[in-house]
Parts: sequence; structure tokens; C-alpha cells
Amino acid sequence: MVRMTGGQAVVRCLEGAGIEYVFGMCGHANLALLDALHESSLKFISVHHEQVATHAADAYFRVTHRPAAVVTTVGPGATNAITGVADAALDASAMIVLCGGIPSSYVGRGALQELSFHSEDEQADIYKPITKRVIKVMQVDQLPGAIARALNHALSGCPGPVMVHVPMDLYSATAEIALPEMPKRRPNAARGTGDREALARTIALLRTAERPLIYAGGGVILSEAWDELRRLAEYLGVPVVTTMIAQGAIPEDHPLAAGFSGSVGTPVANSLAREADVILAVGTRFPELDSSSWRPEYFIQVPPARLVHVDISPHEIGKVYPTEVGIVGDAKAVLGDLLEVARLQAPAVDWRNAPCTRELAERRKAWLRESSDNRRSDAIPILPERLLHEVRQVLPRDGILVAGVGIRHAVGQHFPVYEPMTMLVASGFTTMGFEVPAALGAKLGQPDRPVVALCGDGAFNSVISAVPTAVQYGIAVVWVVLNNGGYASIELYQQRHFQRTLGTIFAIEPEGKPYSPDYVALARAYGAAAERIEHPDQLAVVLTQAIQAGVPYVLEVPVTRHPRIRASGHWDVNDILARK
Repeated sequence: MVRMTGGQAVVRCLEGAGIEYVFGMCGHANLALLDALHESSLKFISVHHEQVATHAADAYFRVTHRPAAVVTTVGPGATNAITGVADAALDASAMIVLCGGIPSSYVGRGALQELSFHSEDEQADIYKPITKRVIKVMQVDQLPGAIARALNHALSGCPGPVMVHVPMDLYSATAEIALPEMPKRRPNAARGTGDREALARTIALLRTAERPLIYAGGGVILSEAWDELRRLAEYLGVPVVTTMIAQGAIPEDHPLAAGFSGSVGTPVANSLAREADVILAVGTRFPELDSSSWRPEYFIQVPPARLVHVDISPHEIGKVYPTEVGIVGDAKAVLGDLLEVARLQAPAVDWRNAPCTRELAERRKAWLRESSDNRRSDAIPILPERLLHEVRQVLPRDGILVAGVGIRHAVGQHFPVYEPMTMLVASGFTTMGFEVPAALGAKLGQPDRPVVALCGDGAFNSVISAVPTAVQYGIAVVWVVLNNGGYASIELYQQRHFQRTLGTIFAIEPEGKPYSPDYVALARAYGAAAERIEHPDQLAVVLTQAIQAGVPYVLEVPVTRHPRIRASGHWDVNDILARK
């Protein structure tokens, strides 16, 4: 038992759990916690809006698989963080969110910033739909146990955010507190795998299939199962398609890699998914965009195709598609055991000389030929495809790209990903602006790798306060602002279905003159380096200079409003928006 404040106890527990970074913003309800950070090894990154903190913590986990903490004050501080927490929840990204609350003795009395329209002190309730767990602490000596449970929930099974609600007086209160050994409060045994009969049935199905396919989801990345995935695919000679968030689970220049599926997935991936007669799906919940709104004419056809679904969560299996074999288990463990069973059943396939590998190579070559003109285009404004080609040439294989939702489909088609955890995108909640603060967390998590964020101009404006945070802490990320003068990806649908626009093109009213801030001047005013690139020939040189500068850098690139993306899949939004 050690006498300390609640804030000091929280800090000691975070240190004991190996937490390195705390992202957040000051407020009267967390000042005692912030004060306790002075004597700790934790690095506090002060932001100018709580959404920045949550996106940064999300990206930090994605590139390290270690959680960060987020601290907010009561009321607006807690609500400002909600969007980023929801994004992390739907993309299975772990973080601990410590929200300050009203004083515990004030509950139900209408305290400043208390939410109590349906019951007393409801702040924690608004986090229930977007977290794995909400923990409300009622006494100061409960704080260590709460932090231990929060980390356990956040990191066990499918990862995700956990919210801990702490009344502000508990951070200041002093008590005799027992600090737990944090590593001993978490599971330390091997993660679950399938039974041998299910594994043997799976290998038999894949071996006897005419057109087998392995479909890798984000669970492969979370479990760090990319080596097992590649080895199994090679041993059986089976091509691999991924979801968007799982790009890099197999190097996209590997002969068995077919790209990612979905509404704007690669034509090669979508065609293989449609034609497959046996699918081994690992670590995916079959999201709508990756699954072409579950239309069988665009995605997998189950039945008649037979599906083996592997997932850490039993609730995902059978949720969307009926399964021939459903295996509840960790992706790394299951894929490793599948490889072991395959080796016991029969020798490895000569996949390099197999007809399906040659066919896949021809399809990939045809797709590259079809899209090559755009990647070499000298058009002005610059085509996003040309920009992506130049970024790929400049970034090393392990460089990290953070993609915004407006450009992410072009990224999927025109930016090959070679290593896991090197392409970050808001896949599930698809928050516009995720990429701007996410770049901060990615760089802090992998400081020796270059980090480039591709941002739409609308996205950049929405969370531009990430730039002064980068300047304050010397976080050397490169933001590439694709300036197309509006919310072009939404304007595309608006024009298609309604033949007129409102709110999607940036203009000065009432004359309708195009409007755009001077992003170079704006970035420099914040203290960042900045340049404008107007010709494609400048891209590689200036990108290289920005990466090598070692400082926060903003590159403004005027681009064409509509990338030439081939939509080989389907999204039902077009059918829904169509006038009936």
C-alpha cells in the first residue's frame, strides 16, 4: 500500500502497463491527472481538439499494436473525442480513454457540464455504442483495478477502445492504494485455435476446390499473422484477396496477391472473389464496401461457393454468410495450424508454375496496362493516380501512408502496399479528416520511418489543428493536401443523381467564385514548412525534400476533381439515391 493521489495511481498503472504516450487536452476535470504526469515516464502530447487525440492514438496502435491513452476533461472534452473513438472501434484499434467527470458528490444536482436528462451523470453512457467497455470509477482506491480491467478489455479478443469515467475529485483525492503488477492482470497463454477436425476439413476443401481463394481481413494484421498467411497460400498455391484495411497482409507484388475487393476494389480481386468455389476468410466481418454491398454478382457467391470463416469473435461467424466450417480462433494460431495440417496431408503445390498463378499474373498485367496511362499522365491539374505513383516511388517499402476517405479508393487501386501496418485508412466509420491527426500517431509509433498523409482539402480544414501540435512536438510528418476545391467524392454522387450541387463545392457566395485558402501560407503561419506543387514533374523531387527535411511539412497539390477510378464492384448507395 502506497499513499498517493488518484491521478498518481493512474499514471503509475499506465507506466506499469508499458504505455508510452498520452494524448489529450487540459481542462478543469483532469488537471490533477496532468499534474501527476510531471514525475512520470509518460510523454504527454497536448492537442487543440480532442478528436485529434483519438485519431492519433488510433494510428499509434495500428503501427505498433501497443495502446496509447487519451485524456479529456468533462462535458465538451468527452464529447469532442467521440468521433475518433468510434473510428477506432469499427477498425478494431485499442486505446484507453480517460474522461474526467463532475465531482462525485455533485451527481444529480445539475453540476457544471453534467448530462442528466434521463438519469444522473450520463456522460459515460454516450460511449457505450462506440467502445468495448465503459468503466465508471466510484472510489479512488478503485482506480488501479479499473485501469487493469480497461487494458484487458481493450487488448483481449478483437481489440478496441475502452472508456474509463473518473469523477474529477478522485484524481485529487489521497488514499492508501495498492498498485497491481499490470502484466499479471492480462492473459499470457496462447490464443485459441480451431479443433483438428475443422482444420482438416478446411484443408481438404481448399485442396479439392477448382478455384480456391484466401480472403484476408484486418484480423490478419491485428494478429500479426502475415507470415503464416503467405506460407499457407504458397504451400497450397491459393491466391489471396484482402479487405482494404488488410492491404499489406501479403506483399502486393507477390505472385499470389490479387489486390483488395469491394466497390472500388481492383478488378482482379473482385473477379477472383466472384469465381471462387471455396473461400477461406480469415479475420473479417465482411464490411459492406469490401463486399460490394453483399451482392453475389459482384462479390463471393455463398452458396454455391463454400465458405470457411475464421474469426476471434464467434458473433462474426455466420452473421453475413452461411459457413461450411466456422472456426473461432486467433488468425495467427489458426493459419499456423492449418499449415501444419496441410503439410501432414500432402506435399506442397508447385505454385510458381501452376496454371492459376500464370492466369493471375496475366490478369494483373492486363489491369496494370489498363491503368498505366493515368499513372504517367502529365495533365494539369495533376491526376491523383500520377500523384500516387510518385509517392510510391519515393516512399520505401516500409514507409507509412495514411490515406483519407476521399482518396482511399484511388490508393487501393494505384498504390501497391508491400508490408503490413504501412497503409492506414479509416475503413469502418470512414471519418473525413482521420488522416490528418492519424499521421501524428503513426510517426510517434514509428519515428524512424517516413510518414506521408494524403488529405483532401476538406479533410485538412476539418482537423487542421493537428499541424500546430506537430510543430510544438517536432513530429516530422508530411501532409499532401489534394486541393480539388470541395468535397469532390460526394459531389460526384450529387451530380450523378441530382444534376446540381449544394454544399459540395467551395465557393464564395453569392457570385459562386471558387474558394480556396492559401494552404502554403496557412501552414507556414503555424510554423510548418510548406510548398505548392503544380506540375507532375515536381512531385518526386519535392516529396523527397519534404521527407528528408525532418520537420512538419505541408504540400499543396491542385488535383483534378474526379479521379479516374474503375468501379469494378458495387455500392448500393447509388441504387438507394436513384430517383424512384
